[in-house]
Amino acid sequence: TMINGNEEMTDNGVIEKYCYKNEEDECDFYGGLYQWNEMMQYTIIKGVQGICPDGWHLPTDDEFKILEGTVDSQYPVGDPIWNTEGWRGFDASLNLKSTSGWYFGGNGTGLYCFTVLPGGFRSNKGNISYGGKYAYFWSSSGGNSYYARYRKLYYHNDDISNFSINKDTGFSVRCLKN
Repeated sequence: TMINGNEEMTDNGVIEKYCYKNEEDECDFYGGLYQWNEMMQYTIIKGVQGICPDGWHLPTDDEFKILEGTVDSQYPVGDPIWNTEGWRGFDASLNLKSTSGWYFGGNGTGLYCFTVLPGGFRSNKGNISYGGKYAYFWSSSGGNSYYARYRKLYYHNDDISNFSINKDTGFSVRCLKN
């Protein structure tokens, strides 16, 4: 169920989502944005099913590292670069981004059919922005009570970033088949 960006998600048995521009049609295109606790369905267990359908789970930080090393042409799975924070890799983002829909020609190759679209994010202050420019994905690896790991893809970068941010932020979610 879509809620307005200025509302907080609650543990109420309903999967709530934010949509870019607070418009349901934007969720149909970009997908929903979720706070970390809502995505996790109010548990802290890494790799939990959370809001994913049966047979799927929320990827851990380590599973994202495997994805990044698999799709990057310069840094394979297990390379120490994937253990660093910040922008890293060579072309992992380029190879995961969709071939259209990115601001100012920042489209990807679609090489692995992952088809990332730039759904933007919801700030912990309630503003939803940067659709068309950024894609952010939560991992199920929570750093502490307030912060969790995420990945960021940007329209003018071919590499990918790994940071922690406040769990009240709204990001996209990708599920991983068990």
